[in-house]
This record gives sequence, C-alpha cells and structure tokens, in this order.
Amino acid sequence: MKKNMFIKLAGCIILVMLVALAKSEHLHLPSHGNWENKNFEKAVVNQVSSRLSNSEKVEFGSKFLCEDYKENNEVRFSANVIYYVVSINGTKEKHIAHVISNEDKDRIIEWKEIKNNSVDK
Repeated sequence: MKKNMFIKLAGCIILVMLVALAKSEHLHLPSHGNWENKNFEKAVVNQVSSRLSNSEKVEFGSKFLCEDYKENNEVRFSANVIYYVVSINGTKEKHIAHVISNEDKDRIIEWKEIKNNSVDK
C-alpha cells in the first residue's frame, strides 16, 4: 500500500514540475518550433502582401542566418528570408530581406530589403 501511494505522489510531483517548467517557458513542448515557424512564415507573407496589388501573390521561400538574441531584455529573432512575388502571368520575382521579429515570431519589428531577382516559372 505504501509503495502505491509513493508512486502516485511521485507522479503528482513530476506533473506539477512539468507544468511549472512549461509556464516558465523553459520547457518547449512538442511542435513548439513548428508553431513558431508557421507564425514567422505567415508574418512575412502578410508583411509583403500588404504592399502588393490584388493580382500578385507571395510565396515564402526559406530563411537563413537565423539568430535569437536579446535587445532591451526582450528576445528577438533575426533572419534573412527569401520570398517570391508571383504575378498574375506566373512570373516569379525573388526577393531577399533581413527581418527581425519578436520571440514568438508572429510580429515583424524591422524589415530591410536586400535584393530581388526575376525568375521565370
């Protein structure tokens, strides 16, 4: 009987510790990174889409030179991104921009275009 109670108590303690770690953001649960990547891609597409005409579309390409850092005690995410502006006739224009976002990667803080190139589909 004592062994059974000890196992239940240990299980409860472990559960409380896991919840505390998750709330303090020291424990990233499964798919946490996927969620942040989707946030970032959506933020980039929204940023570019807001500057385009209705006939053009945006495709997220990739990100590189990614870095997390702190600025004024806030975590920031910095990356270079490749995205494509696709015209109504299918012509793709490749763009590269340096982007800084918040920690959750769902809000763009700074955007700087680096270059663009035309690419045929």
